[in-house]
Amino acid sequence: MAASRRFRPVVLILLAATVAVAPSASGARAAAGAQTLVVASTADGYYENPKLPSIGKYPTNANIFETLVRMTPNYAVVPDLATRWQFIPPNTWRFHLRRGVRFQNGARFDANAVKYTMGLLAASGSGAYIGIDKKAAIRSIDPYTVDITPSFPNRRLLEQLVHPENSIVAPGSTPNHPVGTGPFKFVSYRRNREIVVQRWDRYWGPKPRLQRITFKFVPDANARALALESGAVEAAFDIPRESAATVASHRGLRIARSPVGAYEALYFDIRGASGFDLGQDAAIRQAVELGIDRSVIVKDVWRGNASVIQTMIPPSILGPYAGLVHGFAYNPGQAGRILDEDGWKLGGDGIRVKNGRRLSLTLVVGFPNADIHGAMPEAVQAMLRQVGIDLKIVKAPDENTYSSTLSAGQGDLFAEVGNQNDANPCFLPDLLFYFKGTSHGDYGYRFGPGGAFDQVIESKCRTGVSEAAAKQGAAQAMRILVDEQRIVVPVAGVFRIYGLSTKVKGFQPNPSQTNQSWLTVWLAK
Repeated sequence: MAASRRFRPVVLILLAATVAVAPSASGARAAAGAQTLVVASTADGYYENPKLPSIGKYPTNANIFETLVRMTPNYAVVPDLATRWQFIPPNTWRFHLRRGVRFQNGARFDANAVKYTMGLLAASGSGAYIGIDKKAAIRSIDPYTVDITPSFPNRRLLEQLVHPENSIVAPGSTPNHPVGTGPFKFVSYRRNREIVVQRWDRYWGPKPRLQRITFKFVPDANARALALESGAVEAAFDIPRESAATVASHRGLRIARSPVGAYEALYFDIRGASGFDLGQDAAIRQAVELGIDRSVIVKDVWRGNASVIQTMIPPSILGPYAGLVHGFAYNPGQAGRILDEDGWKLGGDGIRVKNGRRLSLTLVVGFPNADIHGAMPEAVQAMLRQVGIDLKIVKAPDENTYSSTLSAGQGDLFAEVGNQNDANPCFLPDLLFYFKGTSHGDYGYRFGPGGAFDQVIESKCRTGVSEAAAKQGAAQAMRILVDEQRIVVPVAGVFRIYGLSTKVKGFQPNPSQTNQSWLTVWLAK
């Protein structure tokens, strides 16, 4: 993404964003007083599903809702609306609920509210991946004790329930007026513009110091940085790595970086459609990973706001088992030898040919958006050309187009920036690469190796008794994807970069942005 080609459009976007953000922000401050925070969030990803209220939950967590258990920044599971829990063999989790909690509409939080929420997750289909579907059993033992039995053996349920999409919803909540038990209650929502919340004074825990938060949806990362520098907002998500040093040097501003929680990786489609079937060749997959110098991408593309890791799972969540994944190092010479042995010979233009077919791969870029990848595709393109691989780059204009292209198998490689959003070490391998039972357009169908991988997910991840077993299972699953099958090419472990006014105090960056808490934040005068 060359700066010279993008300069004029970016300037126009930035100017438009400044006009859109600044007046509304100042108006909100006047209405709510000094303890009003205005945040430049990323694009509006809420969907108004009549079966499951989601506004305020994900991807921008406005702290309206709470989960039974929550995840700390170091991926530990701690009490939230449940004070304690126990596993009852063979497959039931019993939760003892916090007493004295009220929803923001005044209704009592109890076991019926948990049953109601689990019913919504089942009816909408969003709980299927954790076993909360129509076959799951949810039973009230008493008003403050509830049993949850997933539809399949799932020892990771506790770690999965921390995800904001599994937040407890007040019975009778509507999609356009969400009601939870969190420290902030809903005020208003304007699609693609903003969501506004205010302090819930009857919150059961320590009261928030902020009176109001306005989250402005600003899809363009450069526009978020400019809004911060202009004073239109006091905080901004995902500051562009190119702008981080400039923002940090700006008087009255600072940068906060989270630990590694996000990742950038390439996935090979091993079941691609006709014309996109080169990902089925193991030699090509190995040559691609050996032909990418990730240290250069971390330094020059991510500007040091990332690190080279050997797995897309944050190493910290794997503990002592992180070393089971050996990964790979940059070795273009070896990449060339592997392709030679596989019958791919250099052609006159420097691109390899086999049986009359050029070694040309298509890289689809677009999750969560193309811009977040910066110049990575072009950098990889130049690196792979050095080993005789032509790389065509397709940048999807939006996430829906990206998903449709993936489902149709219209690419050899797919680039994604994802995040570890719950405390389950197996979250990403299970969600994205489990093959058994998947349909033609699913991630698992496109990228999942099946066989031994699925067995690890089932035996170690889903049913492993201990947390250590899950960590070991996740590491073994990633070893299959990275070391053995070479379907996943980890590019970088990414730090989330938040831009903040120096007036913003108490902010603790969470490596999972979807779990970001605003409870301890306040504004100095």
